[in-house]
Amino acid sequence: MVHKLLSSKIGYSHYGGFRVFLLVGFLGITTLALSQTERGWTGDVGAGVTPLVGDISNRLDNGWNFRIGGGYNFTDHLSTTLQFTYNGLGVGQRVLNEARVPDGNAHVWSFTAVPRISLSPHHGISPYLVGAVGYYRRTVEFTRPTLQPIVLFDPFFGFLQGAIPADRVLGRITRNGVGGGGGLGFDIPLGHQARKAKLFTEARFEYAATGAVPTRMVPVTFGIRW
Repeated sequence: MVHKLLSSKIGYSHYGGFRVFLLVGFLGITTLALSQTERGWTGDVGAGVTPLVGDISNRLDNGWNFRIGGGYNFTDHLSTTLQFTYNGLGVGQRVLNEARVPDGNAHVWSFTAVPRISLSPHHGISPYLVGAVGYYRRTVEFTRPTLQPIVLFDPFFGFLQGAIPADRVLGRITRNGVGGGGGLGFDIPLGHQARKAKLFTEARFEYAATGAVPTRMVPVTFGIRW
């Protein structure tokens, strides 16, 4: 009886020690994971080209893009930023002929929430998945070249009157809508530490419900992230 009781106590003692071992191991792994977590504020700025796809490409010309954003790294794999993006575009010649105007320009700007998932943040060049959802505004302007009078001041000759080339806006069409998209990018670290700045290259497909002709584009952006 005593032998059985001692055996049960020894078994319970070993079981309790095993639980303590698991608890210590779990805490150690958690601490290690947290020490490697890249938390904190983040930002990015970039520029690139903006090809158009779909019906919009028959009316507007490809252009360029600029973006700036800021957000937070929740872990070394997950971050979210708020971004402002401006896409400068042209107006197709067919549209200008239909509107009977000599020239025109277009642009699309947006405010979006951008989640990003890094697939291998600690292995040099790191691929990542990126999404976007937010507000888009597309504006098309029809213009005519003109001269804008100006007044210049020269310290030797005084005030001078002149003129500079400018565009007179003949008409403007604006469409707003909700949109979003997703794509793939690559981070290239500039140093050995995780918190160092990174170069990135990224391509997204973006769609915005901007009227009868939605906006579809694939901005390709190069920039720096910190």
